[in-house]
Amino acid sequence: MKKIVFCLALVCGILLIFGCESMGSVFTGSSGSSGSSSSSGTTASSGKTSSGTASSAGKTTSSTTSEEDEQVNVVFKLTNSFRTGSEAYYWNSDNKTKTSLVGKLGTLKLDADLCRAAKIRAEETVKSFSHTRPDGRSCFTVLKDLSIGYTRVGENIAAGNGGGERTFLQWKEDDKDYAGQGHRRNMLGDFTKIGIARAYDPNARYRYYWVMILAK
Repeated sequence: MKKIVFCLALVCGILLIFGCESMGSVFTGSSGSSGSSSSSGTTASSGKTSSGTASSAGKTTSSTTSEEDEQVNVVFKLTNSFRTGSEAYYWNSDNKTKTSLVGKLGTLKLDADLCRAAKIRAEETVKSFSHTRPDGRSCFTVLKDLSIGYTRVGENIAAGNGGGERTFLQWKEDDKDYAGQGHRRNMLGDFTKIGIARAYDPNARYRYYWVMILAK
């Protein structure tokens, strides 16, 4: 008898402007929506963005070796292909028209400092799958902790998939309307750098936890 695995995908997100939380017109995702995933195990994802006032050059990296880093590179390459390809668009709030960014976006640089921040956040989401850190602070405070400056920053989190491609598809949100495409808009946002990391805990609910930090 074949074993059937049912999967649940959750999506939520909020947008922060200059560090002040706003839940009205700048809301970037639908909270508590559910759907299905083709991956094994339960999955979840969430996205959030913010604008700040500092700036930092940061380090960049383009090649990695471990299995985890190989999957990080998968997400990195798919994100850049998405930004520069024919699918660089998202639904507007009327869910009838779309905003097209085809030909208007550049590629992102894989930033070593942002990857370090994403790794910390990925490990934190194992304990608390949220944009709020386990100590109660905003997710973006990890950048301050590491002395990483920015003028704009966004965070996507996801869980349940070990592979980079399936995680990217969770964030791409092809089958969602405007309210459910917060992660998609993050990936198509006005950013220049990206950090990606995965954490694994065999005893945790989702086992695999991913964080993407986008910054400018």
